Amino acid sequence: MPDTHRTQKELLNEITRLKSRIEQLEQDTPADRDDHADWPRKYRFFESFINELIEPLIVIDTNYKVKYANKAAYQISGESFFDKEEDIPCHKLLFNSDTRCDERGQSCLLQKVMQDGRHATIDYTIPLANGEEIVYEILGSPICGPDGNLVGIVSTIRDVTQQRYEQKMLENDHDFLEMRVQEKMGELIDLNLALRQEIKQRQETEQKLRWAKEQAELLYQLSPCAIFTVDSDRYVTSWNKKTEEITGYSHDEIKGRKCFIFCSQPCMLLSDEIEKPIIRHECTLRTKDGRKLYILKSSDFLRDPNGKVIGGIESFEDITQLKQMDMMLRTERDKIQGMIAATKQGLHILNSNYEIEFQNDVLKNIFGDQIGAKCYKVYKQRDEPCPNCRMHNVIKNNQIEHADDIIFKGRHYSQSYAPFKDTDGQTKCLVLLRDITVEKANRVKTMRTAQLASIGELAAGVAHEINNPINGIINYAQLIMDDTEPNDPRNVLLARLISEGERVADIVSKLLAFARQSEDAKDPFGKIDIKSVLEDSFSLFEHQFLKDGIIAHIYFPEGIPPLRVHPHQLQQVFVNLLSNARHALNDRYKGSDPNKILEIKTSLVQTEKASQVKIIFTDHGTGIDKEIINMVFNPFFSTKKPGEGTGLGLSISQGIIQSFQGQMSLESEAGEYTRVTIELPVQME
Repeated sequence: MPDTHRTQKELLNEITRLKSRIEQLEQDTPADRDDHADWPRKYRFFESFINELIEPLIVIDTNYKVKYANKAAYQISGESFFDKEEDIPCHKLLFNSDTRCDERGQSCLLQKVMQDGRHATIDYTIPLANGEEIVYEILGSPICGPDGNLVGIVSTIRDVTQQRYEQKMLENDHDFLEMRVQEKMGELIDLNLALRQEIKQRQETEQKLRWAKEQAELLYQLSPCAIFTVDSDRYVTSWNKKTEEITGYSHDEIKGRKCFIFCSQPCMLLSDEIEKPIIRHECTLRTKDGRKLYILKSSDFLRDPNGKVIGGIESFEDITQLKQMDMMLRTERDKIQGMIAATKQGLHILNSNYEIEFQNDVLKNIFGDQIGAKCYKVYKQRDEPCPNCRMHNVIKNNQIEHADDIIFKGRHYSQSYAPFKDTDGQTKCLVLLRDITVEKANRVKTMRTAQLASIGELAAGVAHEINNPINGIINYAQLIMDDTEPNDPRNVLLARLISEGERVADIVSKLLAFARQSEDAKDPFGKIDIKSVLEDSFSLFEHQFLKDGIIAHIYFPEGIPPLRVHPHQLQQVFVNLLSNARHALNDRYKGSDPNKILEIKTSLVQTEKASQVKIIFTDHGTGIDKEIINMVFNPFFSTKKPGEGTGLGLSISQGIIQSFQGQMSLESEAGEYTRVTIELPVQME
């Protein structure tokens, strides 16, 4: 391509030179022309040479007019302008266009040469109807007149469609190759960067691994736990400082030797029968100086990157002192538990949230397992804390306090609260519950005995005071009756007066007998007839029953044997039951009623062990509610209105029957009946 351009330039220069010479010859004088006699011949030869050129050649003045064109130039547009004599615009000749190139948006060679004043080259593209294009390369050189001014240009036109196509292909191939080279270069650069990054990361990883290894080795050596490793044959491969400290064997003494030098037990680590890992297994070892230590051991396999077992690692800690302390604590605990059990007192530990944290077996038997329960729920059956909480007062004042007695399942318990500081730093409360049921009952019995003694003394005094006037009345009535005639109507009144006086005397006699219970202390359990005791007791209420309209049915069959009981104490029981029955019947029936009935049945019952006399008192009075029926034998508990009862009758009566080796029970249905059953054993000689 460069050589072709150079040839065209040389040709244009020659043409320009010849053209100038021709114009000069035309302007010469005839004399001058004679000096150039061979010019026409040379001109014709030159013109013939120009016309035979394959490439178009034209000469254009500054007005875009074609001043000269060879044959090839007239064939570009496909139109026949060869025979036209007038000047044709260059754009008409070449491109058959009436519009200048610059007006159509194309580059104008004439304007470019005129502007630059030197050779210029442009590409002119002509689109074809079939969508293809023809590309012409137009090369122009300036033509100057004698005065040196530009008068036109001479240009050659060459079809470079194929060359441009090939050039474009080459450029595309070059661009493609350049792009591929750039891509490969980029890949190489990226690969290089990645390689450098990987090398850097490996270096950093190696540095971290070295650091981690150093740290691991440091931790391994400074670990508070003894750690060592073995290979698959149980040879020790590593041994840290804590292991040296516990066993007494140094690293140099133990490395390369089998581990059973200090552990004589069968190997658990390499045993297939024991699941791995082994966590905190308790065992023993022997130190270098022969001491036996208790240890907690954990162990597992060591594996290579492929998962193959190549050995094992074990860690352990010395728990010998902990075992000794635990044994001491267990001993002290057993002592404390023994002391607590010996006192037979219940023990609770409460925290400030009212929760029971501990209870001994005594309270577990009483309340059941109440760990975590609220104290006010267990002690008082409340749903919220007590208004004046003893536990909080004790914790606040840091003083021991004694609280009111509580009743649970018919038993009485005294409460004592003592503060203490627990191991968690919190101040808590120790609650001691002591069963005082028997003690309370004994106090009641003592008080009742004193009351009965006072009543006995009073009854004896009253009886003696009544007995003398009654005897005088009876005697005087008898004397008057003896002095009257048998048919005297006054005898009936005197006989009635004597009968009533004798009845009063009999009642006073029974009252004196009731008051003389202490006089029978030498033989309180002599054999007595139950029927007589029951009749004596009933006689005290017979007049009141008639007045109240109470119907009494007493069933006492023959063959009831005498019993070894205290007669006056048994009479006290009967009197109490008759009094309760009268009270219940009068509460239900305000006057006389056919259903106002009291039944007393006595029978002899044969059991597997012995014979028993059963006495049943049944009244059809108000009855007792189910909610309180279990409390009727509690001391000072009464269903009567305030001032009508002391709440001691049934409690004392039950104690008396139990002292006779008997039993006393009660059943009732509110609004229907109350039934009290007394069972007394028949004691054989």
